[in-house]
Amino acid sequence: MKPVARSLLEVAASFGLLGWLYAAACAAYRPAMLAEPVAAVFPVRRDTFGVFCFVVSLLAAFALQVPDGSVFRRLAPRPGPLDAALRTVVVYGLLTWAYVTVNSLAHPETIGRRLTHFASVPTEGATAVVCFAGSAAALFVLRLRLRRRSVDAEADRGGRGA
Repeated sequence: MKPVARSLLEVAASFGLLGWLYAAACAAYRPAMLAEPVAAVFPVRRDTFGVFCFVVSLLAAFALQVPDGSVFRRLAPRPGPLDAALRTVVVYGLLTWAYVTVNSLAHPETIGRRLTHFASVPTEGATAVVCFAGSAAALFVLRLRLRRRSVDAEADRGGRGA
């Protein structure tokens, strides 16, 4: 499987699962929220989003296992400022998204309000969407960079032995 395809499927499997878990939490704790859009910047119903995420995750996990039986392969971390920045965006983007989504379950009336008292934008909902998408994009680029490094290292090892 090509590095771009595998990296994209890994992100789809993991973020699809996270999106479905969010919709499932809404269904369990605030079922009335299911018919509402995820956020003004992403006007898709939460239940529709959850179904789509579940199907994407399921199909991606299946496709990842077909070639070699594994969903994720451990890749050696790559040092440097770009990869450090990408890892930071993945982790802190997900932490911010998790905070906002839990907050939206506890206090659904705040999802359209501004995130902080410092500025009128962004809203909590917009922040959740941007953090989720930004974290997924950063993970995709990071996995792609790590996978390309692994492919290059295997080619170098193969070239020396011949």
